[in-house]
Amino acid sequence: MENFKIFAVEVTQKVKEATQNIPKNTDLDVKGVLNWVYALAGIVAAGFIVYGGVNYVMAQGDPGKLRQAGQTIAYALIGLAVVLIAAAVTNFVAGAV
Repeated sequence: MENFKIFAVEVTQKVKEATQNIPKNTDLDVKGVLNWVYALAGIVAAGFIVYGGVNYVMAQGDPGKLRQAGQTIAYALIGLAVVLIAAAVTNFVAGAV
């Protein structure tokens, strides 16, 4: 039993030595990172809106292509709304902390 205590003390000491060089405060700005991700998602959604618009114009009256282009635009708008709501909630919660 004494050997286990010695082993535990040695392991604890080695872990403390190994973790001393880890930065304690990394200054990671989670709010900033999330805002960057939201901006990127907004750009992607805007790109899909443009893509859907181009497909709508290029459909030349084909009902299947018109429906698909309309769905692309609608889904991109829904995605953009979700991103905006997520950004608003994140900024509200981060501001309250």
